[in-house]
Amino acid sequence: MLDDESAGPRYDWTQPICDDCWDERHPDRRSHRLVHTETEVCCFCGEQTVSGIYLRIDPATVPHPSLRDD
Repeated sequence: MLDDESAGPRYDWTQPICDDCWDERHPDRRSHRLVHTETEVCCFCGEQTVSGIYLRIDPATVPHPSLRDD
């Protein structure tokens, strides 16, 4: 695949997730958090979060994927 701007937006495979969505999907797992103060959008519910929890997930499988920063 070419890195062509005309191909449309490019999404990141590292997606932020809020506390509630993490707990709903992983009730028996403790999250590993990064210290993070920037507000982001949860890839599942679309709500703003500063949880510092991230998933490595195919952006095509979540309703609110984050764009790549590069």
